[in-house]
Amino acid sequence: MKLTILGGAGMRTPLLINGLFKHKDISFDEVTLFDTDAERLSIMGNLSKYLVQKNNADIKLSFTTDIREAVKGTDFIFSAIRVGQEEGRVNDERIALKHGVLGQETTGPGGFAMALRTIPVMIEYTKIINEVAPNAWLLNFTNPAGLLAQALNTYGHHKKVIGICDAHAGIKNALCKYLKVPHTRLQVDYFGLNHLGWVPAVRLDGEDQLPKILENYEQLSRISHVFSFFDPELIRNMGMLPNEYLYYFYYQNQSVKNILNVNETRGEQIVKLNRPLLGRLTELVKDGKIEEAWADYNGTLEARHSTYMSRETTGTVHDVHEHEEEVDITFEEEGYEGLALNIIKSIVNNKQQILTLNVPNKGTISGLHDDDVVEVPCLVNQNGYFPLAIGEVPDIAMSFIKPVKTYERLTVEAAVKGDYEAAVNALTVHPLVPSYTVAKSMLDEYLQVHKEYLPQFTDKTISV
Repeated sequence: MKLTILGGAGMRTPLLINGLFKHKDISFDEVTLFDTDAERLSIMGNLSKYLVQKNNADIKLSFTTDIREAVKGTDFIFSAIRVGQEEGRVNDERIALKHGVLGQETTGPGGFAMALRTIPVMIEYTKIINEVAPNAWLLNFTNPAGLLAQALNTYGHHKKVIGICDAHAGIKNALCKYLKVPHTRLQVDYFGLNHLGWVPAVRLDGEDQLPKILENYEQLSRISHVFSFFDPELIRNMGMLPNEYLYYFYYQNQSVKNILNVNETRGEQIVKLNRPLLGRLTELVKDGKIEEAWADYNGTLEARHSTYMSRETTGTVHDVHEHEEEVDITFEEEGYEGLALNIIKSIVNNKQQILTLNVPNKGTISGLHDDDVVEVPCLVNQNGYFPLAIGEVPDIAMSFIKPVKTYERLTVEAAVKGDYEAAVNALTVHPLVPSYTVAKSMLDEYLQVHKEYLPQFTDKTISV
């Protein structure tokens, strides 16, 4: 069985490779890393080869800059590409902040700009995948995950596509800690869009625990930092638990103010961590000091993980996990690699699992189009995925879902067709963008700063 990783030069690739060895009930004979950045690919490829050897795994690991070679005959594809690298993200975030709008790579203008660069590239890749690996499953981690899933299901040339995000697993594990039960006993209902979702019920032994959880929300916020971002009164009024990214919608002004107070975006922090790390890894790999490189890599990524969302939520940079209580129970697999491998186990081994995925709606949530990609629980087995019916959702949630889904549809149209008007309209209708004039100004700046990655807005060469 072959696995291909698109974006194999990315910083998370060794984590994905290391995750393979935790799952004994699935195995790959061959793993191929693909990227257009040969220098970075060599670093991450050699680090990945070290992990294969360290774990005595019988895996042929290779890396290539040839997309056809990478996906030919593959069974599963992980997509985690970053068009424009980390510097592109810095521009995405800073341009938004200059206009007083949230700068974040998946939510609002930051995600919009990244989607414009990324969607055309992924559509071209799906043409090749469909030609040389027509039966492969494409599991997309590439951000903004919901927008990419929407584009690939609408315009992609390969139809076995699933968008994945591990936020739901993090929510479930936090609730397991709070209730002190293993993840196998808990069913956490969920609905929405990627990074825009709510938990309407938490079932343990057939009884909904949500009313008690809401009553004692302060205790839950001490168990898990992702719930500490929200005022208990807000959550109790909603009657549902939020995805952490809803912070940006419920506390829009505060999040912008906090980032400006720190005077460093998340993207800028990533560049400050990644660039020196890549320099050190290059030297260590060249000198054959792979074990030392692996230790350096792990330490830097831990620093990234521990400060995630700290700027936006507090206006400081600190370890967001430092005050969390420890509980000794078994958790659901977290991380993109954990969710992706769970999907593979369900398909390969016909292991029936309910996993939260980004897939076409097809009537799952009332009031949305059938081809709207939504983030909902799905039954997954050897026959693929099957969304579980949600039906009507509360107006307090739909008031965000509908405009954001409209924004997503328009963004996809703009990215694929180079449609300037669709792009302006997309930003204008987004709840985090205050006006048409701001939307237009941001768009013009994005088109200028990223023009080398946006040929569809000049020569209309992107074909669908």
